[in-house]
Amino acid sequence: MTLPYEPDDDQAADRFINLALRSRDEETWRLLASDDRVEQTDRVLRAMLDRIAATRTHRTAERATARARASAGEITQAEYQRDAAEEAARATKTAHFETLVREHHRLIAAAVRRLRGDDVRDELMDLVLVLGSAVDAHRSAVLAGGGEPTAADLALWERLAALDVPGTPDGEGRTSVEDLVKRHGDRQDDLGRVLAGIILEVAGEATSVPRSALLAEWKRVVAPTLDTGQRGEFAAKGKGSLVTERLRKTMGHLERKGLVKRSGPPDAQRLDLLDRPGLEELAG
Repeated sequence: MTLPYEPDDDQAADRFINLALRSRDEETWRLLASDDRVEQTDRVLRAMLDRIAATRTHRTAERATARARASAGEITQAEYQRDAAEEAARATKTAHFETLVREHHRLIAAAVRRLRGDDVRDELMDLVLVLGSAVDAHRSAVLAGGGEPTAADLALWERLAALDVPGTPDGEGRTSVEDLVKRHGDRQDDLGRVLAGIILEVAGEATSVPRSALLAEWKRVVAPTLDTGQRGEFAAKGKGSLVTERLRKTMGHLERKGLVKRSGPPDAQRLDLLDRPGLEELAG
């Protein structure tokens, strides 16, 4: 069996994949995920998700207009309710189709990442960030302590300033490691401020809070700041929820600052407040 369209014919691919989503034939999806077709399949599925998002935005605007017309008496409440019921039925069908698309796109996106070597790239980028951040923290500690840096210190810092990377995970061009570390630190500080405020609010006068008690508020505040593409791409890596991963990393950031400490088993983890004034200062 071969696919009935060319690798550059996305319109034909869209029509075929639309049918394949409903048939769920394993052999068809094996071909769609093959090395010579998987990037096209990924492209088409992402385009489908973009259209679904655009349609949802358009329909939301239409519903708002309909509510305004009903309030102004331009249409009757019966007409408004009838249209709202029809729209709700369409929205349910769209939601089911979107779930189907996302289910298959997670598998296809993972195959694309393996083909491109993105997983290896991301792991290496994480390693560069860890090492660069450690050198930057060492430099800050030496200079803050008022000591005289050694020749080895200066050589290490010069190396940090001279190194660059060919590309970043968010698609930017060649970037110095020092700039990459600074941007990463700024993002960590921004999320750290959010988490510090949540911890103080949830803890009240207590000196320890369950991690689970922070999660709902964290999701409410942070999830809207992450676009669907970011979250879907992260899920495609098989690493779970990007929102939860950001919480884990931000907890680590506050731990390195000496503000909190995680304790207890993973399924009943708690966050101990070590430096309340420091959390209050960070939260602003």
